Amino acid sequence: MSETGPLVGIDLGSSGVSVVVGEMEENRLVVRGCGQSRHDGARRGVIANLDEISEAVHVAAEEAEAMASTPVETAVVGIGGTPIQGNPSTASVPVTGRDHTVIQEDLQRALTACAQVSIPEDFRVLDIISCGYALDGQPGMDYPVGMPGTRLDASAYVIYTNRTHAETVEQAVNRAAVVVRQLVFEPLAAAEAVLTTDERELGCLLLDIGYATTEWVLFGEGVVVSSGAVPVGGRHFTADLAAVLKTTTAAAERTKRQVGASPDREGLDRSAVDVPALGGDGNQVHSAVFAAEILHERARDLFIGVHRVLVRQGLDRVPRAGVVLTGGGASLEGLEETAERIFGHRVRIGSPRELAGLVEPVSGPEWSVACGLIRMQYNQRNQVLTSRENRSSIMAWLRNALGDFFEMGGGYDRV
Repeated sequence: MSETGPLVGIDLGSSGVSVVVGEMEENRLVVRGCGQSRHDGARRGVIANLDEISEAVHVAAEEAEAMASTPVETAVVGIGGTPIQGNPSTASVPVTGRDHTVIQEDLQRALTACAQVSIPEDFRVLDIISCGYALDGQPGMDYPVGMPGTRLDASAYVIYTNRTHAETVEQAVNRAAVVVRQLVFEPLAAAEAVLTTDERELGCLLLDIGYATTEWVLFGEGVVVSSGAVPVGGRHFTADLAAVLKTTTAAAERTKRQVGASPDREGLDRSAVDVPALGGDGNQVHSAVFAAEILHERARDLFIGVHRVLVRQGLDRVPRAGVVLTGGGASLEGLEETAERIFGHRVRIGSPRELAGLVEPVSGPEWSVACGLIRMQYNQRNQVLTSRENRSSIMAWLRNALGDFFEMGGGYDRV
């Protein structure tokens, strides 16, 4: 695909594939085409049937191609699941510039060292996010090129994954005749689509609630300070309802959307749900409040699980700008109120912002990852084309320098 043409983002989820073709005009994402396809080829957030996933990618890509009148040949792909981990890392390198001043290569070597010291064997780097530098022990520097010193210390947040997980995702997309340019941790892409600059700077927790897993990323002072994944998603809400109500999965899914996760919702106490009994033995009627209580408890378990991680890390007070819920699972009514009680912060639902073109089809939170992937590609491509020297523009260099540490797609310089 042309370096100046439309960009493609593929959200390879646990129950479906979403593809967006778009361009950036000023700060707006102009959507030219989109496509979706369901699949049953993943288990617990990882690929279990390669052929089924590849076929879903092919179907969704063809739909997006037809709508955009643009071939889907290369794409940046979102990757999630519990195999993905993140760690803060620090490393030191000597300053090598003339007269002991920091040069661009010093920053690159420092971030490379951050990745190399924090990644276990058989894991692959997905991203190295610069969190700042120090010169001779003096911290608080974002871009110290040109400054005098003898030792450069770099702080970074390194996101990595099991090598098999990354390679399987790439193979599934490649089999659909689409070249993977880069793999991106899904909540980072979602954050690009739904968060404002102020939310990142003040501190914001984003939860991407998918079908089988929920991935999250915490921002503070504009950088990532923590991330993680829990094996709970939308399917677990449905499964709880099906088990307790002793009904089919399809009926439980309908009931979930009907009642939501807030037992206190106005009018719910006067409603009932009629669902088929397992085995086809007639129908049964349950209180809508009872069904909502089941969903409410699952929501509490999900949010408490994430909150406990933040408390252990001493980060529960960081999200001063609040919590943002996105992804397909965020559409369940009542999640905001439950999350506010657990986290003690304002909570909102995040959907793709500043859209143009085909806005309506991609306006829901389930499209956040795919739309965010377009924005990330544009930002990186623009940085490469303009040779902008800031803390993000060295990612392409790092992918080349680290080689096999990075995902197979290898970044933009290898396509």
